[in-house]
Amino acid sequence: MLGAVAHVGITVPDMDQAIAFYQDVLGLKVIGDFSVEGEEISDMIQVPGTKVRSVFLRNEDDHRSAPVELLCFSESARQGGQPYEGLTHNGITEIAFWVKDIDKTYEALRSHGVEFYSRPQTFSLEGYGTAKAVYCKDPFGTTLELMQMVKD
Repeated sequence: MLGAVAHVGITVPDMDQAIAFYQDVLGLKVIGDFSVEGEEISDMIQVPGTKVRSVFLRNEDDHRSAPVELLCFSESARQGGQPYEGLTHNGITEIAFWVKDIDKTYEALRSHGVEFYSRPQTFSLEGYGTAKAVYCKDPFGTTLELMQMVKD
């Protein structure tokens, strides 16, 4: 019934700041940038007068990964709010990215001022192997996870 994940969407209040983070800091590449408005999008999200800018980004080295879609709604459609305060809330709590060297990535992102919950931690995941992982936040408070498999 379902195929692979098509994309993961994140609503942001400032598209320029979001692109600067996801492209310049995390290293994703913009693969699409467009605006949508009209009856169809208003009906789809159930907010009259909606206009949205949508930017798709992807890991340039892995075209199999689902893109990240950044969405910035017009002031008239924006409803505000904050991302989940913690990982124990119901619903989508994080977006996880594979990295080749988690320790190097952690240090590089820290040098850009990225806020982390902790240092990378090692976990034995039954059926998967051993992984190192760490959580951080984007500029708007969305939780991101970085993961590296260290043993099969």
